[in-house]
Amino acid sequence: MNSLEYYLRLLPESERDFFRYMPTVNELVSFAGQNFADDLALDGIAGPMTYRELIDAVAGLRGFLRDNGVKPGDKVGAQLPNSALAAELILAVMTYGAVIVPIPMTMGGEELFANLKKLDISLYLYADVFEARVSASPLPEGVRAVKASLVAPAVPAPEANNEKNTPAAIFFTGGTTGKSKGALLSHGALMRGALNGVYAPGEALRQRYLALIPFSHVFGVVRNLLSCFYTGSMLYTLEDMRTVVAVLPKAQPTLLVLVPALADMLAGLAKMRGLEALGGKLRLVIAGGAQVPEGIIRRYQQLGIICCPGYGMTETANLVSGNGDPFENPTSVGMPYPEQEVKIVDGEIWVKGDHLMIGYYNDPEETANIFTPDGWLKTGDLGRIDENGLLYITGRSKNIIVLPNGENVSPEELELALVKIPLIKDALVREAVIDGRTVLEAEVFPNAPVLAAMQIADPEPAIRGAVEKLNAALPPYKAIQNLVIRKEDFKRSPSMKIIRN
Repeated sequence: MNSLEYYLRLLPESERDFFRYMPTVNELVSFAGQNFADDLALDGIAGPMTYRELIDAVAGLRGFLRDNGVKPGDKVGAQLPNSALAAELILAVMTYGAVIVPIPMTMGGEELFANLKKLDISLYLYADVFEARVSASPLPEGVRAVKASLVAPAVPAPEANNEKNTPAAIFFTGGTTGKSKGALLSHGALMRGALNGVYAPGEALRQRYLALIPFSHVFGVVRNLLSCFYTGSMLYTLEDMRTVVAVLPKAQPTLLVLVPALADMLAGLAKMRGLEALGGKLRLVIAGGAQVPEGIIRRYQQLGIICCPGYGMTETANLVSGNGDPFENPTSVGMPYPEQEVKIVDGEIWVKGDHLMIGYYNDPEETANIFTPDGWLKTGDLGRIDENGLLYITGRSKNIIVLPNGENVSPEELELALVKIPLIKDALVREAVIDGRTVLEAEVFPNAPVLAAMQIADPEPAIRGAVEKLNAALPPYKAIQNLVIRKEDFKRSPSMKIIRN
């Protein structure tokens, strides 16, 4: 079957003709007003808000932008938690014709000020908790700062006449290594990603979402906000991740968009306390942002919940492929979405289509490095496509370890093998020099609940024994020759990826 058939079959027959590609966020807002005006759009600390009320609030915030000197094409930085205000501002900035720059809450100091300057941000909106920091240091010339509590709707301003290629957002990217870059995405790219997000097993319309992925991450905006509004669903905002366990029973999500580490945590919570701990209505988990181990998919299967892994990058408006049959093909990231091309060149995944970024903002050298002259984006990820058209991720090209004997080893491949061991929660494989020899070294973080259930007080002998069994099943050059057992979890990026360097 072709890509469109693969995805349409996931939806109920009654919904297959309902969704169409809308090339601008403006059209999405209009579509929501026409089809979902009286449905609930947002809920959370700020209280419930219908789509009609949301659209009015967005118009008022466009007035706020106008009154603060923002012009179409200007860059507006927003360093805010996942609040109703943040969701409204994202829509307001983009429909106004300006470019939203969601800034991670963890970014501060010289890095923040350098990026305000590099990305030509004219208006910087920040959470009130940052007031002392902002007041203590002079901002780059031309940057006006306003704290969140002073952001309020004004006399509404009209929408801009945006087009598919109009710039809409800049998201920070850099993964677990490398310098931070700003990927500039158009309306058309974001909306292609949002439509792709609609395709998942079961009903898409009028679901209940919970905003667990930061809006500073493209996954959070595309799949957890725009796809939500595409389907007339309700988004329960979460301003403080520390309150997630208390909020889940109130939000009662039917669908959760999660990174693997968070998906694993919530599966453990449900196993300990029952499905009511997740709100009692959850039927679907969309997992991405990093490779999803098969073990997480199986844990949700045991709970009666479908967990669909996917693949994407900031530079591709997040979504490249999604797995609609995770129980049958748990190690695949699914079939590439419609209206894009994917090919494997020397083991590397290349993609092409209208979901690609315009480029790295103010960084022509990095942009030229990632694009070919004929428009293919070189992802840097290694993969393969099977006879059914399903995509598999096998590693990251820049992480490949070249051993002294010339053999190439993908650390991600070994990490997935390690986390299949029940005693190991997460793992990091790297090159190390021990007694003058270059060897493969693995750092592992024990799985405390499993160890407790097995009444293992000292995890080290058990884990070392399990890794020795794994080594026996591997080619000798892939064997883990030095094992480090961590007492604390790994340092992680804002998207919960393990930081490699």
